[in-house]
Amino acid sequence: MEESNTIMLWGAVIVAAGHGSRFGRPKQLVELAGAPLLAWSVRTLAHMPEILDVVIVTEPENVESVYALAAAVVSDKPFTVVKGGDTRQASVRAGLDALPGRCGAVLIHDGARPLVRANNVRDAMRVVRDGQASILAVPVIDTIKVVDNAKKTVKRTLNRQELWSAQTPQCATIRDMRRAHLEAMRSEAHASDDAALLERLGIEVQIVAGSPDNFKVTVPEDLVRAEQILRERVSITADQEEILLVEVFIDENLVDAVCGEIEARHGTVDSIDRDLPNGVAIRAYIASERLTGFGERFEAVTSGHAMFTTHFSHFASRTSHEPLARSH
Repeated sequence: MEESNTIMLWGAVIVAAGHGSRFGRPKQLVELAGAPLLAWSVRTLAHMPEILDVVIVTEPENVESVYALAAAVVSDKPFTVVKGGDTRQASVRAGLDALPGRCGAVLIHDGARPLVRANNVRDAMRVVRDGQASILAVPVIDTIKVVDNAKKTVKRTLNRQELWSAQTPQCATIRDMRRAHLEAMRSEAHASDDAALLERLGIEVQIVAGSPDNFKVTVPEDLVRAEQILRERVSITADQEEILLVEVFIDENLVDAVCGEIEARHGTVDSIDRDLPNGVAIRAYIASERLTGFGERFEAVTSGHAMFTTHFSHFASRTSHEPLARSH
């Protein structure tokens, strides 16, 4: 089977090493809707089967507390908590250094963005390949003025149609991301996000539409807004579960083993396409909660010679006994 550009093994670096100067205090462990703020994004990313390893970067004095938090929400996925540096770039480098060698791609996420959605993350992951990175972003709504700060006068007005507000995660192959940070360190270049460092190397950074909900908690008022959104989400999804479409590309001799793994997780195999020139494609529907550990099992079953992708399909009632797949 020929190698594809799609990356199968992902690592996540969650950066939570800020001092919270605008918030008034460090905000990683501030309570939000019944859990520490950091726990929400850690839970979302750690429960994605495509992400095999999670690294959380935090302040030295918070390492033990953050480790306890991660142990409570990550489940059985490997995770590491490391000390951050003096700058965000130094903290990201520490997180990249802590990722195991099996990770072929990485996403960098701000721990202060608790409302990130897994389906948006998957959209950003899907376009990554060597030489091409991605970021979640939303179009700018306000009119933006370039100002002479000394005189407080407008120098020019920017074209709003060309402006997007960058979010996280920001995604790239591990090789491109490490190279971008190493080159920035060598040249003493500083940037406000990882995408800017990738851009310096000539790597194409693709904009992927995110959600306005994926904002950064910066001031106390943001915490109130985030709590309202999270409580609405919990009330909407309490009786429902997320169903994912899982697409697998493998050699013919692995079909039975992979189908067995899907069925062991109460998944529904929707189709098996054996007419492809370089392998077999399997489409299946599995509840996201039953995909815990699927990445590790898939790697073991296929010995790393295959790949899978996941996409949000629909929500289903937890009490429903209907097939997971939607009718065609």
